Parts: sequence; C-alpha cells; structure tokens
Amino acid sequence: MKTLLILRHGKAEPRNFDESDFDRKLATSGRLQAAMTGNVIAAREGTLDLIYASSAPRAWETASIVAEKISYPPENIRTDSELYMPSSLWLRHLLGNIGDEIKSCILVGHNPGLTELINHFGVRLDHLPTASVAAFQFKVDSWKEIAAENAHFLWMYVPEK
Repeated sequence: MKTLLILRHGKAEPRNFDESDFDRKLATSGRLQAAMTGNVIAAREGTLDLIYASSAPRAWETASIVAEKISYPPENIRTDSELYMPSSLWLRHLLGNIGDEIKSCILVGHNPGLTELINHFGVRLDHLPTASVAAFQFKVDSWKEIAAENAHFLWMYVPEK
C-alpha cells in the first residue's frame, strides 16, 4: 500500500522584474498557509516516510514548514529541480523511481502539473490552490505500479486565503 499527498507550494511573493520565476520565495501569507496545511497533514496522517519537493525556494520553504509540523527531519527532504513545472506524465515517472521501502510520500511542487496529476488520479479539479493538498492511496507494492486504475482518493484540504 502506498499513500501519496500532492501539495502545491504556498503563496509566493510577487515576481520582481530582475528575478526568475524559479527563485520566488514564499510570501508571509504563504508561510501561514503552509503551517495550516502542515497542521492538517499532521492531524490526518502523522509523519510520512518521504517529503519530495521541487528545489524552487517557495516549494522547499513549504516542504520545510510542513516537515516541522509533522516531525519530519528537514535535512531529509529530498529536492529535485525536475519537480519544477513538469507535466503530469513526468511527475508519474519521478514517483515511479521512489524506493519501494517508502510507504508514504508528500510531493511538493507547482501547477499546472500537480492539478493534472490529481485529475489523472480521478479527482476533477480546475486549479489546485496554493498550499492545498490532495491525498490518495494505492493498493500496490511498488511506486512504479501507481496508476489511475488503482488510485483511491482519501481527502483534500484547501486553506483559507
């Protein structure tokens, strides 16, 4: 059995003309959103085996805040630049490379890929808001086996703006 939480980063600061989108950090409101979402994850799931996050600052900050709330060591957050703006297909490929000893994972990243991934797993969603999380369970032994056919939607949380 595998449990996957799909989490979009918190609200980011507006983009300055001289910085890339990748380098944007969390706004104060985004840090508050991430803390609320982390509290919900802690209450519903407890600690998970892996936090796998985009290396973009706003995603890493979100992952770090959630890690604190679920008592996950922040130094164990796995970051990957390939989680910055990939397609749903690429996200499924990356998830398939998670070691099978991992039973539960929080994937922290960006739209539109995360919304596409949630839709792929059977929940119809137009847009995943910032710091929102959707939880799925898969009755499989390997991350390579997760698919729409074996996805079971558990719950979703959307923080107040």
